[in-house]
Amino acid sequence: MNKRINKRQEKDINKLKDIVKDVTIINNNIITLSIQGPIDSDYEHGTWQIKITIPPNYPFVSPSVGFIDKIYHPNIDLRSGSICLNTLNETWTPIYNLSHIYNIFIPQLLLYPNPEDPLNEEAARLFKENQIVYKENINKYIKYFV
Repeated sequence: MNKRINKRQEKDINKLKDIVKDVTIINNNIITLSIQGPIDSDYEHGTWQIKITIPPNYPFVSPSVGFIDKIYHPNIDLRSGSICLNTLNETWTPIYNLSHIYNIFIPQLLLYPNPEDPLNEEAARLFKENQIVYKENINKYIKYFV
């Protein structure tokens, strides 16, 4: 069933499509796209599919964002792809748009993991205690899933 799309949502989707080549729109409220790991991060050689689900009262309520592909990260659940990110969960405001998620929020999450607020406790522990094994685990998922 197609959800009705509002003008702000349409504008934000079009803006996102201008900067990302592989945006797929499902039922007007679910978007999938690829995101590359930021340069100079432990994730720079990887590419992952993410899913953005836009709620009916967007932009006043934040979209739900998650990774479709598995990624080893303290703030991303390895099984579900759910993200723990304050900007999306607590401090979202209507001044943000879908392009902010792609250009700023996800890259910042990958550049600066927060092991103090983990969804993946093993990754958080290794991030703090053993960077070598932590980076090896990141690379396992990059090689296998990308």
